[in-house]
Amino acid sequence: MGEHLHSKSRALGARNPLYAWAATDTGRVRKHNEDSVLIDSNLCLYMVADGMGGHAAGEIASRLAVQTVRQALDLQADVLLELTRDMERTTSRRDVLRLLESSVQQACAAIYKEGRTNERRRGMGTTLDVLLIAGNRGFIAHVGDSRVYLLRQESIHQLTEDHSLVNEMIKRGRISENDVALRNYKNAVTRAVGVYESVNVDLFDLDVLPDDRFLLCSDGLHEYLDEAMMQHVVKTSTASEIPERMIEIANQRGGGA
Repeated sequence: MGEHLHSKSRALGARNPLYAWAATDTGRVRKHNEDSVLIDSNLCLYMVADGMGGHAAGEIASRLAVQTVRQALDLQADVLLELTRDMERTTSRRDVLRLLESSVQQACAAIYKEGRTNERRRGMGTTLDVLLIAGNRGFIAHVGDSRVYLLRQESIHQLTEDHSLVNEMIKRGRISENDVALRNYKNAVTRAVGVYESVNVDLFDLDVLPDDRFLLCSDGLHEYLDEAMMQHVVKTSTASEIPERMIEIANQRGGGA
């Protein structure tokens, strides 16, 4: 099972149009695709969520996350529009980030409530990465071990930090990045949307320059493609080809994350 999306839009105040392509794939190991993606060209909103939980609960959690965030921000579309008109003000940018955080917390509460009402779904959750483009600024909300990358001037930068047990152990010096013990913990996240009623969300914004590209992906992709390979795919592919080519490489290298 897979999903393929594309869109063209224009952020308020931006001179250049925004193009977006997305694809998901079950991979070569799992029977269910627990990822959800969303592109909303009207809001210039882009999301990736990777669900977790037995009995297909991961699929429900990820889908509920992107739908709830999208609905929450859509209800605030007029407010976002007004804030975008004065994006140079620090207070305006902070207000956009507050709206992002509120939308993620609403998703967290909705997933938690769903899990409490159905024993088979109890404890389900999802990673979530949200990118909102407003004028010449990008706003990001991040929970879990999915990632947001920025590709700028032939360089690629990982913008988010994994909320994972592996990353915590590396930071504390308990294991190295090349330690074989990583395999035992690679799927353990330290934060997820919906496991509890609320969650600590990483929030930040940045300038968006002409020709910037963003890549949002779950660990099913970045587990198998390092930054050098991502750069190679970007340089040797048209924009619309990039999602499928990256998925193809991930599947060739295992497709099991």
